[in-house]
Amino acid sequence: MIRFLVNPAAGRGSGGSHIHRLRILASRHGAGLVMSRSAADLTLQARRAVEDGVERLIVVGGDGTMQYAAQALAGTPCALGVIPLGTGNDLAGTLAIPPEIGPAVERALTGAVRAIDLVRVGGELAIGYAGVGFDSEVTRFANQVKHLRGPLVYPYAVIHTLATFRPPRMRVEHDGGAFEGGAMFVVAANLPRFGGGMRIAPDAEIDDGLLDLVIVREIPRRTLLSVFPKVYTGSHVAHPAVTLVRTRRAAITLDRAMTMFGGGEPLVPMKAGEAVEVEVAPGALRVVS
Repeated sequence: MIRFLVNPAAGRGSGGSHIHRLRILASRHGAGLVMSRSAADLTLQARRAVEDGVERLIVVGGDGTMQYAAQALAGTPCALGVIPLGTGNDLAGTLAIPPEIGPAVERALTGAVRAIDLVRVGGELAIGYAGVGFDSEVTRFANQVKHLRGPLVYPYAVIHTLATFRPPRMRVEHDGGAFEGGAMFVVAANLPRFGGGMRIAPDAEIDDGLLDLVIVREIPRRTLLSVFPKVYTGSHVAHPAVTLVRTRRAAITLDRAMTMFGGGEPLVPMKAGEAVEVEVAPGALRVVS
């Protein structure tokens, strides 16, 4: 059994403009189609699909949409089919899903199913990464931007956030040791890319049972601006302020309250002085690739 789950709010509202075509494609393949009404409803509808014995849930939206669906699909036989209609589409890019709706639907219907890892933060799951610091503040602002769409949103948010950002002090414990000091951000990545194509952890593998932990020590704003373009090629990892280690888990403590983000969505609020555990969930989600 196959079912489509569409987020009409994906891509800053552009998802709704494709409903007619998606209904035709779903009908052509004898599949049902459900429209989500909210983020919480995405998870609810995905859970219903699992209960109904759906084998492939073809989800239409961006990385945040996939993440909400994954909360219900993780650990079940139901495979996630990805139709990229979001702002960043980093999961689709990593899985080499075609950006056009027709070919993407064909891939979701006929492609092979594989198991991928997820990032677990408390009771929440993230598909691509969990991060806090400058990157989470950038994502928080980017989610509020209404006059831009696509990959331009994140660079715009970087420039805006840079003007007021004050690096926190943090302690990051991982399998190989610990970091302590001022830091721009820390990201526990399961995908090589985030933010619409930035190769934050260029050698990260989606199914190796490990997280690529990227720590950027505190640097002047001018230096961060000069290094930032290199993230699109992954060459930023050669900068002396960047530490990259592979680990199964990490415990992150900040000197102030901030929100940890993952998949472009808020994951957990962090309190000053209280550690948040991040760990890999090996093979937790079946996807069509």
